[in-house]
Amino acid sequence: MNRRLRNRLTMIRNVVEHFDQHPDLWATAEPIAPEVAAVRATRDALEQGAQAQAAADTTGLTDQKDDAREDAITHLTTLSRKARPYARTTNNHDLLHALDPSPTDWRRLPHDTFVADARDALNRIDAVLPDLVPYKVTADHLTTARAAVDEIPRLLGIRDTTADDGAVATDALDAAYTAVRPTLANLDDLVPALIDDPTFVAEYAQARQIPGD
Repeated sequence: MNRRLRNRLTMIRNVVEHFDQHPDLWATAEPIAPEVAAVRATRDALEQGAQAQAAADTTGLTDQKDDAREDAITHLTTLSRKARPYARTTNNHDLLHALDPSPTDWRRLPHDTFVADARDALNRIDAVLPDLVPYKVTADHLTTARAAVDEIPRLLGIRDTTADDGAVATDALDAAYTAVRPTLANLDDLVPALIDDPTFVAEYAQARQIPGD
């Protein structure tokens, strides 16, 4: 939730709290009661939306994705150092080209390109795996490396879905506040017009102030 909406939620909380503290002054005022109920419902919706938005924070997922990519680069670097001498010795230019990127080169690639190139390199190693036994490359090494590479698109998918959920929650928060604005405007007129208590009216006006505005 951005600061603007957070401040407006604070105002709505203050308004509801003010009415809750003095039910005897407004509960029987027929035009006011439904407006207060609407503001209360909006407060509840904003609270729930804020929780949903917080749950959609992708910071942790981005960190996990970055860690997964570094793990994959470590495996690719280890396998490349073992298999490149074989590729040079056998003039396997396609394998050598696939294993040529340095750790820095791997890090510079966009995610989609990284995953595609990494899978291609591992497939080329797999194609000559029996010949790489003397170089201490095993099927287990390939399985571990593939799992590390596959973790990247998996985490990216989760992160993107979570980000979409966050965007939906943000839109819902904006819509909820926009919808309640006419209700608040009605209360701004009804409270001083129908409630014969100057202190209540003054405290309502104070509660209606939006922090930072």
